[in-house]
Amino acid sequence: MWAICMNEFKGHFKSVKSIIVIAIIFGISYLLADFMTTVAGQLDMGEGTDGYAIGTLMIVFGLGFLFIAGLSHDLMNREISSRTMRFLVTKTTRTKILLGKYLGVWFFWFFCITVSYILVSFVSKEFLWLGVVDCMMFLSVALALNLIFSLVLPKPGISMFFGIVFALVFPALSFWAIYADSIYTNWFKFLTPYYYSTLGSYYILINLIYAVLLFIVAREIFKRRDL
Repeated sequence: MWAICMNEFKGHFKSVKSIIVIAIIFGISYLLADFMTTVAGQLDMGEGTDGYAIGTLMIVFGLGFLFIAGLSHDLMNREISSRTMRFLVTKTTRTKILLGKYLGVWFFWFFCITVSYILVSFVSKEFLWLGVVDCMMFLSVALALNLIFSLVLPKPGISMFFGIVFALVFPALSFWAIYADSIYTNWFKFLTPYYYSTLGSYYILINLIYAVLLFIVAREIFKRRDL
């Protein structure tokens, strides 16, 4: 499992797309944090508030699903379509394969988010650890959903197209359900990780439970998948 995890983790750093995404995350995080120092007094912001991390938060909540779709849309179907998955299942269990793949991408994003907040800390003078937790809880759900997509959709090209469309539509529907005063859409907010992140405090941990439930669904799909 850990060999698969490390292979996936290292593999994400070898892609040109990954390097571009990392540069965007780091650049926007630091530049907006630096900008916030000039308006902190006007906004009555205290040091150490998540206002300094607005760049990272914008990327995670606004573009997180899109970046994940672009970098990891073929997390499972790449191996399945190339038949290499048949070799892997002879070496370890399907659950360990799935968990190794998931954790490899999770650690990649943990690295990106942590370094982003370290850059922000140079400006805020404090490491905003709660922001890291919030971002990673949210991304845990996004990654679990992406894992399911890569199992259900047979070809990498299809999963990439669907992932991009989903990344554009899902956030819009989520914020509409959260902020629109309509009994017809209000129920949808409980199905979106955005809702629990907007609640803040310990509610963000609900996203961890959400991610675990989605991973269990992915595991059951993978167990029944013909390789």
